[in-house]
Amino acid sequence: MSLAAGSRLGAYEILAPLGAGGMGAVYRARDIRLGRDVAIKVVTESFAREETALARFEREAVSIAKLSHPNILSIFEFVEEAGGAFVVMELVEGETLRARLEHGPLPVRKATAYALQIARGLAAAHARGIVHRDLKPENVMVTHDDHVKILDFGLAKEAAQDGVSVAATRLAQTTPGTVLGTFGYMAPEQVRGLTVDHRADIFAFGAVLYEMATGRRAFQGETAADTMTAILTKEPPELEADAPAIQRGLERILRRCLEKMPELRFQSASDLAFALEALSTGSAATASGAAAALAAQSARPARANLLPWAVAVVMTLLAAVGWLGRGAPAAAPTFDTFTRITELAGEETAPALSPDGTTIAYAVRIADSWDIYTQRVGGRNATPILDDPRRNEGGPAFSADGASIAFHESDTDGGIFVAGATGESVRRLTDFGFHPSWSPDGTRIAFSTEEIFDPSSRQGDAALYVADVSGGQPRRVVDGDAVQPSWSPAGDRLVYWSNTTGQRDLFTVAVTGGERVALTDDGAIDWTPVWSPDGRAVYFASDRGGAMNLWRIGVDPATGRALGAPEPVTMGAHATAALPSFSKDGRRLAFRSRVSSINPFEIPFDPVTLQPGQPRLLDSRTNVRIPSAVSPDGSLVAFFNIGERQEDIFVGPPGGGTRRVLDDAARDRAPVFTSDGRSLVFYSNRTGAWQIWTIALDGSGLRQVTDLPGGVVYPVVSPAGDQLMFGASSARKTFEMPFAPGASATEVPGALVGEELYLPQSWAADGLRVSGLLGSPSGAITGVAVYDVVAKTVQKLTADATYGVRWLPDSRRVLYFTNGGWDLVVADAITGARTPVALRLPAPQTTDVFAISSDGRRIYYAGIRAEADIWVLERN
Repeated sequence: MSLAAGSRLGAYEILAPLGAGGMGAVYRARDIRLGRDVAIKVVTESFAREETALARFEREAVSIAKLSHPNILSIFEFVEEAGGAFVVMELVEGETLRARLEHGPLPVRKATAYALQIARGLAAAHARGIVHRDLKPENVMVTHDDHVKILDFGLAKEAAQDGVSVAATRLAQTTPGTVLGTFGYMAPEQVRGLTVDHRADIFAFGAVLYEMATGRRAFQGETAADTMTAILTKEPPELEADAPAIQRGLERILRRCLEKMPELRFQSASDLAFALEALSTGSAATASGAAAALAAQSARPARANLLPWAVAVVMTLLAAVGWLGRGAPAAAPTFDTFTRITELAGEETAPALSPDGTTIAYAVRIADSWDIYTQRVGGRNATPILDDPRRNEGGPAFSADGASIAFHESDTDGGIFVAGATGESVRRLTDFGFHPSWSPDGTRIAFSTEEIFDPSSRQGDAALYVADVSGGQPRRVVDGDAVQPSWSPAGDRLVYWSNTTGQRDLFTVAVTGGERVALTDDGAIDWTPVWSPDGRAVYFASDRGGAMNLWRIGVDPATGRALGAPEPVTMGAHATAALPSFSKDGRRLAFRSRVSSINPFEIPFDPVTLQPGQPRLLDSRTNVRIPSAVSPDGSLVAFFNIGERQEDIFVGPPGGGTRRVLDDAARDRAPVFTSDGRSLVFYSNRTGAWQIWTIALDGSGLRQVTDLPGGVVYPVVSPAGDQLMFGASSARKTFEMPFAPGASATEVPGALVGEELYLPQSWAADGLRVSGLLGSPSGAITGVAVYDVVAKTVQKLTADATYGVRWLPDSRRVLYFTNGGWDLVVADAITGARTPVALRLPAPQTTDVFAISSDGRRIYYAGIRAEADIWVLERN
């Protein structure tokens, strides 16, 4: 029923019709009481007669009415009278985004500006638990002054009946052969009728963004079914190859929005808004420089072949210029230029600026060897200064006067070395340790006992020491875990980061020891801290903005306590910014940007001849999937992701199509199948400490298995399924227990071999032995070992450093990766014979867990695919 001009709805006078939709008609009306014009949506009679649907509709309207945001159309009230219902809304003068797009694509900067406003509106609503579910150009209004408003927010959510998807509802109402615009914006899970969440809005956002940038719909077919098929199976065409740098950055963002799997998209609209703001706030000069860097990179085919998607680094870090000094304390420097300085065909990391800011030292991995190079800032020639073929060098650090350089050896125990600034006169300072940091007076070096590649995969504790450069016994400073230290400019305090029950936070402590002071205390991963030259802030890497980027926090130099909350320095969607290093005057800041992915590979393998086949990449998407176990029948592989804000467990066939078994805020790791293949056993920090848990493959029956002080990790299940073994590296103990509700754990006799602790990894098929690792008190892995279940003894097989060991089917030989994940080795548990497997891996293993089928003929491992470069920020 249509309403004529002049008719009344309660206190509102109808002025003119504005449009109509599936749920009702919209009118321009006059609020007689307040003397203002409003928009009124009158719901259809059929919808109004459905009491349950109408009640839900009212609750949703009330929720939106409580949400006040400049990019969301305001709802003033919901009225139900005389069997009818209507919603009173803000009246917006302008046109829909659909009308704008009828004239063709938008300029890139205009599209970015509109997209940023839409993302901010989505973020505000999602924070309240409100999902749109029907975002499309028709539901976006652009005012005459280019302000964006999202329409019908939350209203479409109730358009489907309980248990029936929106897609199914609309399809049933559609004549065959009709192309529906709405279908082109639905997420794959929405099209399939699955449960959807806020990430469906992010997919729809990507489709809208694509249309703004190109003038074409991302997904469109001749029929609704064709469009749905395109959403499920196809990717929209790429943007123009010769597009400006900002458009390339925009494409990186929209591609992530349009990932088929929800977990691969931006996980929040807030992160999406951050990425768009990073793109939009970069200056023209910065964008031009980034475009030049992209062109230079594309001119180096060898580097491009290493990792085709590594160009994301350039655009996703454009925020540095816009963010530095933006919203920061007055003392925060504002940098004017943003330059990538490395061009080597490898992975460059761990930058160290010389005190005068003219030279930068960094570690380079070419193939499987680490060396240290130096390069003049602004120059193009990199010179190796420490490239001894007998060792891997890393972690360079300049002394305060620039005359010397410290570095560590990358092996099991490490070791700190000191050399001249150009690599001469090398001498060993300690027999252990990593990540050296010089005191301001150049007389001491602080270091920690664990080399950090990935801050997320740590379970054990590391110690922080200070050594005199002149020699002598190093002195331990901190009780408890402490890594990657940095000296304060005054030389009286150290800043470091620590791992406690899965939480990575920053601390400061007096060099003389004593109480440690927390700078951060939350769920974000905070690491690689460095003190600013003026002593008034600590710069560090953190994923608190979504991706890993640089942040700063104000610090009281006298007490080492935080002054305010952390603030962003760089902000991007894909790149990992970390390892900041300042010049002495603070005018230059170097850091490493890294784009990486941990993808599953399959290796065909003959367990008798030890001959491997050609490794096959199973999933090339930019994500993290670590194979952890194969089901007894070989049909399923259990995976987990690590290093992301949410760590979950997945199960799926070897070729792909994984589904999430756990989906919550806890960190869930290293799942293994039970002997019947129906459940998984894993460890998780969901109670605050790492404990063993079990869950059925369908997600039911979640049960805590252990409750031990200090926590335990890496469960191993016996072949019969009746026993468990697991380690507690922090408590220096190994436990065993019956795998049954209410059972108690007991210490494994013989688990301590001198000062080395045995940590179990895999149970042999005959049930007689358990393979595992040996770890030193400092947390370093010292070798591969086997525990005899009957004799209760541990036998060390090899001194190889590794983090995952698996049995071959003969219950006699074990398999593991070593040498930084580049080599695959078989060791005989009887003779101790070590046999390298003749295999060149396309990507190194993560050195974490891996999986092997019960017949030994398929190995699944997680390969690290990465590209890293050194960048310098500079202020005039």
